[in-house]
Amino acid sequence: MEENVSPKIIAAITSAVSAYRREQKLLQEKERPVMMPLQIEKVNLWAIAGRQEVVFQRRLWQMKIY
Repeated sequence: MEENVSPKIIAAITSAVSAYRREQKLLQEKERPVMMPLQIEKVNLWAIAGRQEVVFQRRLWQMKIY
């Protein structure tokens, strides 16, 4: 190997290798599947109980009329 290599050439080679490695890393990250955490909604039991009560009362009312 020649020892009198220009610093500009060394900088260009280093920059090219660095850019190549960065690009390869980005491609690997894009190929990796992304696991999203499950979005679990909180259940409001009071709201469910209230809705059931409204439906039940309406049913009783309808049965009384008919």
